[in-house]
Amino acid sequence: MHEKINEPVEVLVKFNQEKVEPTFFKWRSKTYRVEKINLVHKERLGNDKIYYFSVSDNANFFRLAFSTRDLSWKLEELYYEG
Repeated sequence: MHEKINEPVEVLVKFNQEKVEPTFFKWRSKTYRVEKINLVHKERLGNDKIYYFSVSDNANFFRLAFSTRDLSWKLEELYYEG
């Protein structure tokens, strides 16, 4: 199943050399551990640069977006079996 979410989330990241890697995120009062980063890409929207992280927690797939304009994170999409 696929759901468009587009809600703000809190994300804990680690910096590894020149990379930013999400490790946990909190959405709707639940904390999810990022077990795998499947894909990272970016796009420019005017003066903003958005980094997209496709991640999984061994049960679900999520698409997180990080905005460099205001340093905010959003959970954009959720993919799950159901």
